[in-house]
Order: sequence, then structure tokens, then C-alpha cells
Amino acid sequence: MVIDIHSHFFPESWPDFSVRFGTPDWPWLKHLGNGEAMVMVGSREFRRIPQVCWDPVLRLEELDRQGLDVQVISATPVLFSYGRPAEEALEVARIFNEAALEMCSRAHGRLIPICQVPLQDIDLACAELTRSMKAGHRGVQIGNHVGMKNLDDPGIITFLHHCADEGAAVLVHPWDMMAPERMPNYMMPWTVAMPAETQLAVSALILSGAFDTLPRSLRICFAHGGGSFAFLLGRLQNAWTHQPLCRGASQFPPMHYVDRFSVDSAVFDQRSLKLLIDVMGEDRIMLGSDYPYPLGEQHIGELICTSDLPADSKTKLLSSNAERWLGVSTTTSDMDHESRAGQAKRDPTMRDTTTAVACPSGDNGSHSLEQQRMSGAPVDMQAPDRRFGGHDLSPEIQLTYGSYLHVPELLLLQQPSSPTHDELLFIIIHQTYELWFKELLHDLDAVVESLARVASRQWHDQVYEAARLLRRCTEIMRVLVNQFTILETMLPTHFMAFRGKLEPASGFQSEQFREIEFLCGLKDEKFLRQHAREPEAYARLERRFHAPSLHDVFFDALAAIGKLPAIPQNASEDERFQLRAEAIRNIYEDEHNYRDWIDTCERLTEFDELMVAWRLRHIQVVERIIGARHGTGGSEGAAYLRTTLAKRLFPELWEARTMLHQPDVTPAR
Repeated sequence: MVIDIHSHFFPESWPDFSVRFGTPDWPWLKHLGNGEAMVMVGSREFRRIPQVCWDPVLRLEELDRQGLDVQVISATPVLFSYGRPAEEALEVARIFNEAALEMCSRAHGRLIPICQVPLQDIDLACAELTRSMKAGHRGVQIGNHVGMKNLDDPGIITFLHHCADEGAAVLVHPWDMMAPERMPNYMMPWTVAMPAETQLAVSALILSGAFDTLPRSLRICFAHGGGSFAFLLGRLQNAWTHQPLCRGASQFPPMHYVDRFSVDSAVFDQRSLKLLIDVMGEDRIMLGSDYPYPLGEQHIGELICTSDLPADSKTKLLSSNAERWLGVSTTTSDMDHESRAGQAKRDPTMRDTTTAVACPSGDNGSHSLEQQRMSGAPVDMQAPDRRFGGHDLSPEIQLTYGSYLHVPELLLLQQPSSPTHDELLFIIIHQTYELWFKELLHDLDAVVESLARVASRQWHDQVYEAARLLRRCTEIMRVLVNQFTILETMLPTHFMAFRGKLEPASGFQSEQFREIEFLCGLKDEKFLRQHAREPEAYARLERRFHAPSLHDVFFDALAAIGKLPAIPQNASEDERFQLRAEAIRNIYEDEHNYRDWIDTCERLTEFDELMVAWRLRHIQVVERIIGARHGTGGSEGAAYLRTTLAKRLFPELWEARTMLHQPDVTPAR
């Protein structure tokens, strides 16, 4: 099986968008005869294309000639329409997505479509991806930016989360290249700017911390070998190591993230391919040709097949990595099993073995495809390969509970420093806290994003979503409060047996707990300075410290709906506080119209209340186990913890209760 994951198509025709939408400079196709057409953008010639772009019969003939079994097709980026109104871009996307499905339906399972979406509107993009996946697409192709928004834009990150949820393969293709005014000649936007655009996209996802929050199930690939990223990764790593400003919000150095994405093989040079394998690893590279355009690989797969890679490595690059990216099985297809079963009946001596991947031969049709070898039937007479066209797919490797959750690795993370029996409990309790803190940050970030959309007047169920996630956060906090009860089963003497080995470590140093405080709006610069010697932690906390907090976006959202009046620039902090508290009171006193907002307020109040309960239980446990001793990190122990009880994340929510009007009740006569 040989799979090309990067190729393009155009339909033979499509509606005149300039007429449909009443605006100029839309792409259209001018047929030139002799099997060629010119892609026009308004009155400007964009690219001459061959008939294989729209004719599946000729396309399959070319796949046979090149020795390919399967080719993934995607639209050419000029069709993205990110700069158009979102509703128009959605209509365009649906037209080309349906055209791709129609073309693939006549290709006997050998052409696999991935869709396009209106990425300038995340809600529409998510909806179109879901619709397209249900219709038969295996993934989505997106540009490396939308206007001035790089891939680290919060909305685009939300879309990538949705891709992971849908199981969609993602191909990032550079487009709308930078600095065209400086590259008017020699196709330099394609040869110089495209690699830079792709490096920018990868770097943005790394340094923004996006890969730290995106699930590992996201299958994302960058075209053209990842652009200049592999060659310049050393420069990025060096900058991250020696200059804190270059670290962004990433938890780890750039080299840590090379297993989070894949690239195609369109680098056209053996030395470049070797470097790419050295940097990315052979499990992260897939055959990609950029067919049928002139800057693509002319003899598809030749670079891989003529390399000195061992056979099993070539198999990965030519097929198995692509199958994993597409989310399909590496076992033989239903079609192959049926073919083998039929042959076995006729020939009992036939062995059911898996044929090794054969490199494309480019010998004008003499290459024998795997299906032909196994069934003896012409390719165009065979049934579609169910691996790529259906949803009843077996996983590449049988997933288990342990492998999905990384249980073996997880259970190696508890390393007591003493033979004391209860030290294991102490470690597990605190590791569990940190895991729940991670989930709280994940959910609270989503709450901030939902309320920020309200503040920017993108209403669509965002208040409900914020309240829903806050409900989860309060339940997590309730678990954290109750977890102290387990720790209280440890005798003070048993803790003393290993306490001396903990110095100078302290729960006071929990970076994630401090992140939660900063994220909610409880910001104190002295806590930031305490992490100055830890560059990774400091960078994350500094980003939280300067970013809008949940407190900020909540009141920005109230202002957006007209419940918080404009606060004068010269207002004192007390005056600002009173105005915010009055806004909360007014919402509570208009319950009929603001039920979702009141629910959000109640969830925030409950979360704040549980934070205080968590601090109180912390004090009680500390006093119960170590009494009035100082903490292992040098703090005053329980005495210091008592000073934190007065901290409120959302004090206006509490003040509003004092300000509520009590209606007059006239006694009945």
C-alpha cells in the first residue's frame, strides 16, 4: 500500500461566485481545451491545471502509472475564502466539499477527501467539519493563518480541539504568503515565503503553549516537510534556553514537541529528507507529493524509495504513518480479505501473508498494485477500500485501558524517599491535587473564552456554556476539599518519619495553584517573583499575571450586555467596586430575564466559597498533623495559612448580597 497524503483537486465547474455574492475577484475556471484549464482570480490568471484535477478516470490512470494505491485530495488554498464574509465562505466550502465527495465516489476507494471550512468563524467551521466527517471526509485542510491570526489564536485552538474530538486528520497548508511586495519575481512566495509561513505556524503552536493543552489524540500534519522548521529548530531551541522572552507559555523546550505533529515528505532532496528524519523521527513523516502542480514531486515517492532507508522505515513513510494519521487500520481491507478467502478456496496451499509495501515504479502501468496482486481483477472493477470510506474501522493497534491512560508510566511516578508506609499516600494525594488543578485550569480557560466571546458580542450559548463548566469546577473543588479527610488518616508520627526528607519543598510552591489564583483574578506580584529562578514556571505565571482574568472578562461581558455602566477613568477603586457590585445586584433582581447570568453568578460564588473551604481544611489538616510548626518550605505553617482565609476571588458577588433590596411586605388585613 502506497498512500500520498498531499494532493489537490479542482471541480470541473462551480457557480459564478461574483454573481452569487455580488463581489469581485472570486476564483473561477476557464477551460482551454486539450485537457487543460486556467484558474482565474477575477481577471487575473492564477494557475494552469491539467484535467486530472477534476477527472477521476484520468486521475486513477495517473495513480497506476505512478504506482500509487491511494491519494488524499484536498482543495487548493486559493479556494479557502477566509477573507470573505463567513456565511459566503461556508457556502463555498460546502460546494467544494461536496465536489470532492462526488469525485471520490467514482474512484473506487482510491481517492480520499479532506474538507475545507470557513475558519474565520469557529462555530461555522466546527459545524462544517462535523457535517463533512459524517458525509465521508477523513479530515480537514486548513491554512496556516486567518488574516493576522496565527494558529495559536484561541478560536483556532478551539477548532483544533474539535478536530481531535471528531477524529479528523488535519493538514496545515501555507497560503496567503507574507511580504509579497518584496517577492514579486521567480515564484519566491512559493519557494521562500511558504516554508517560512509553515515554520511560523508550528512555532506558534509550540511557544504559545497550545500543544500543552491540545489533546495528544489530535492528528495534525504540516505540508512541505514542515517548511523551514526542522532546519531552524536548533535556533529556536537555543533562543528558548537562553532568552526567557523566547519561551512564551510553552512548558518545555521546542524539541520536546516534535512528537505532537507530523510532516509530509515534500522536501525533494535526500539530505533534507535525512535531516527531517533525524529531527522528526521516521514515525512522523508521510509521503506527500503536492500533485499535480509543477512544484510537487514529479515521480511520486521517488525520494523515499531511492533513499538508503531500511525497508521497514520506507513502509512507515509510504503507508503506515498515513494510515495512522487518517485513523484507519494497517490490517488488510475487507476487500483484500474477501479476495484472499476466495483464492484460498481455489488453492488450499495459499498462505495468508501481508505483502510488503512496493515503491512506486513510474513505469507507465507495469506496476502491480496490491489489490491487483491479491485478487487478479482490474482496479476499476474492484470494490472500494473500506478502510478509507466507512466508519466501521478497526484501530491500528488494539487500544486498551492501560495504553490509553498510560497507566504503566503513571504508576512509576510515585517514588517514596523513605520506607515509611504512609509516604506513598502523601505522594498520591498531592499528585492527585495537581491533576485536578490541571483540569481546573483547562475548564476555567474555557470559561474565560466563553465570557470573552460575550464581551465581543458573540452570544451563541456562551453564558450557558460558562455556567456548565463552572458547575464542573465547583464539583472538582468539592472533591479537593473532601480529599483532606483521606490525608487525616495518617498519624502525625508517621508523617514525622519522612517529613525531614521533604525540605525545602512545600505546597506553597505549587505553580498550578498559583496559576488558578492568577487566572481567577487574585494576582500578587510577589508570588510571581518567587518563581524567578524557574524559567518555565515563571513564563507560565507571567503570562497568567498579565492576561485578562476570569474576573476581568466576567465584568467585561456584563458591560457588553448593558448591565455594567461605563466606569469613569478617574473613578477610585472603591467606586469601581461599588459599580460592579450594583451590576450584580441588578441582575439578581431581574431574575426573569437573566436566569443564565444568575446561574453563572451562583457558580462563581460557590467556587469562591469552596476555595475558602479548601484553605480552611488545609489549615485544619496542617494543625492536626504538625501543630504550630513552620512549613518545610520555611513558611509559618498554619499561622500563614490563616491569613489567606480572607481572600475572595469575586468579592463583588458577596457584596451584592448586602445590597439587595428587601421588598416591603404589607401584613394582610
